[in-house]
Amino acid sequence: MNFDAIVVAGGRGRRLGGTDKPLLHHGGATLLDHALRATAAAHRIAVVGPTELNPVISRYAAEADAGQIITLTREYPAFAGPAAAVAAGMRALGDGAAGDVPQPGGHAPLTLILAADLISPGPVATAIVEYAVEHAADGRDPAPRTVADTAVEPEAQTMPLAEFGRAWVPVDDQGRLQPLSCVIETPALLRAIEAAEKPGEGLANSSMMRLLAKVQIVRVSLDGVDYADVDTWEDADKAGIARPTAPGRET
Repeated sequence: MNFDAIVVAGGRGRRLGGTDKPLLHHGGATLLDHALRATAAAHRIAVVGPTELNPVISRYAAEADAGQIITLTREYPAFAGPAAAVAAGMRALGDGAAGDVPQPGGHAPLTLILAADLISPGPVATAIVEYAVEHAADGRDPAPRTVADTAVEPEAQTMPLAEFGRAWVPVDDQGRLQPLSCVIETPALLRAIEAAEKPGEGLANSSMMRLLAKVQIVRVSLDGVDYADVDTWEDADKAGIARPTAPGRET
């Protein structure tokens, strides 16, 4: 499957006392380890987060396929939010100069966006990538069907794809979109970044939904996946994640 991946891993972790969520351990590995393994089929991976993540990335890279390219980058300013992180990841994937949005030719046709604080990212990433790859060659996504229980917004069925492009965004069992577990047509994402950036501010403090405002969102219900993430120590306790013995960042 020809796709790139952006792993969003740079939040402040305020409700965790400043602990880096991607470095919390679950099931014998860090959450970032799990996210990287979930993107193992990607041609290139950009992890967007602090330098403290380097040991995990280096460990993964040592065992990854020789042809896979993995890079660590940072949104500017730091902690500027997920949309800014995605823009930084796209620049890293396209090897563009700072401040420039690279051209689509340097990218895979599809881009997976995945949060690094998901407890079980593997099934989510596999399912949404497979769905997107299956439908990417089609001019339109089908009307809702029983197999995937896919709900497509009525206006999305008539949008000209050449103008808007598509993002396949999972919805949870409450009907909430999960834009940090989605796949987007890469040219559409590049155009969305360019359109959403504010002069002098970029995408600082912007939401993912603002970034995707001009993209045709295809809502996809995936069976058997869990979108649970870690935002609080209560979430961590529920998932069986041990709290660090000392405050601050793990090493």
